[in-house]
Amino acid sequence: MNIIGIKGSATSSYTVTNDLQKTDSKINENSKTSKEQAVTQVLGTDTFVKSTENDVEDTTYKLVKKKLSTEEIKEIKVEQENVKIEFIKKFIADTINNQNKLLGKSTENGISEMPKETTDLLTKIFGSVENAYPQMATTSEGAKEAIEEGGAYSVTGVADRIMTMAMSIAGDDPAKIQQMRDAVEKGFSEAGLDFNKATNSDLPQICKDTCSEVMSRFDKLLNKTSTTN
Repeated sequence: MNIIGIKGSATSSYTVTNDLQKTDSKINENSKTSKEQAVTQVLGTDTFVKSTENDVEDTTYKLVKKKLSTEEIKEIKVEQENVKIEFIKKFIADTINNQNKLLGKSTENGISEMPKETTDLLTKIFGSVENAYPQMATTSEGAKEAIEEGGAYSVTGVADRIMTMAMSIAGDDPAKIQQMRDAVEKGFSEAGLDFNKATNSDLPQICKDTCSEVMSRFDKLLNKTSTTN
């Protein structure tokens, strides 16, 4: 048995094994260092930075106003004009109904409750809702006085209130005055149709006379503004 050969073999084996372990350890360390560096590069390091007023302002929500198109503005104006037209038509219908009530020929229960926007507008035009819709008489004598000349629901009295409302809406614009005239004429026409459906008869003469008076005032006003222009 060769003892020297065995020792030499063992020593060589040990040396190789030991060198491999050292090499593996070094590789592991290098690998660990590389991984840590990679993680550091990816994640970076946390650093506290104090926010400034500019940072706060930049994150604040700012409302961006949308600019309306020409078509959208036109639609809004048309809608506003339609609201005014319906407003005066409703006023005519209510006033004509009150005239018929005083004659004992109305089938309506009365003026429905009005929204605050309507009462505010009536107050702005007439000073109060009561001035727009004078209190109704509760006796036959009072009803007769109300529809006679000088009364709150006479031809002149009703025509005055209708023109006051129309001119407050139209102003001095001839085009708008014509628009109000058309709206008032249509309002009387619709009131006549509603009365006919309910009673199977035409509007009482006082209502027709009131319509004629209002139309006559509009025509004079339009002729005057046309001549002035």
